[in-house]
Formats: sequence, structure tokens, C-alpha cells
Amino acid sequence: MDNKELIWVDKDFAKNLWKVLEQEKVFDEYLTTVTEKIRKDFQYSLESMEEDAAIFTGLMLKTKQSFEKAKNEHLDASYQLWEKFEEEIPSTKLKTEALLETLTPLEEKLKEINSLMGKIECYNLDKFVESLSILSMAYGKNKEMIEFLVKHFGKDYQEKEVS
Repeated sequence: MDNKELIWVDKDFAKNLWKVLEQEKVFDEYLTTVTEKIRKDFQYSLESMEEDAAIFTGLMLKTKQSFEKAKNEHLDASYQLWEKFEEEIPSTKLKTEALLETLTPLEEKLKEINSLMGKIECYNLDKFVESLSILSMAYGKNKEMIEFLVKHFGKDYQEKEVS
């Protein structure tokens, strides 16, 4: 009892003091209860945040794995396509060489044909086309006369040219 001390006070003052002390005790109990609830809510929120962080980490890991899988599948498909292409390269080279062997002699022939075409006299050909266009415009008795001449004298003329 050495840290307690007794004092004498008026009864009304003691009653009021007692009420204040009881109110303070109730307030302290309330604060303790509220503090405990807040602490539990905070702890629950913290645990919930930890769960959310774990879920988020799991989702991020799953996303990373999905991207990794998609990348690997794409690379595998690319490698398979490249390997197939490499297998077909020799046959493609053979086909190309065969085509070149076929086209090389034709190139010489085309050069010769082009050279010969350059030697054709176009003047007589132009006159012949002009004559044909004039003959095609003929009508009536002129047309009949031209047809008669071509039918009867064309063969004789051709035979004389050949012999």
C-alpha cells in the first residue's frame, strides 16, 4: 500500500468524481474495444492484401507462362517451316537449272528471229496493208470484180511465182 494514498473529500465531489471515473473507464473500455476492432480490421485488410498480392503474382506468372508458350510454339512453327523449305531447296535448284537449260537455246533463237524481223522491209508491207484496206472498202460491182479476179487469176499467179 505504499503507492496508495487516502484523501478525504466531500461526498458530492466524490460522487461526481466517481461518475467521471466510471465514464472514463467506460470510454477506455470503448477505446480498447474499438482499437481491438480496428487492429483486427487492419490485420484482416493486410491479410487480404497479401492474398490479393499472391493472386496477382500467380496471374502474372500464368500470363508470363502463356506468353512463353505462345513464343515457343511460334518459334517451333517457324523452325519447322524453315526446315521444310531447306529440304525443298535442292529440288527447286534442279527445277530452276532445268528451266534455264530449256530457255537458253530459245534465247539464241529469239535473238535470231529479232534480227531477221529487223531486216524485213516494211515499206512494201505498208503498201500491201493499205491496198487491202482499199479493197475491203469496195462494194457493189467493184467488189464482185475483185472477187472474180482473185478467184480466177490468183492461182495462176501463185503457180507462176512458185516455178
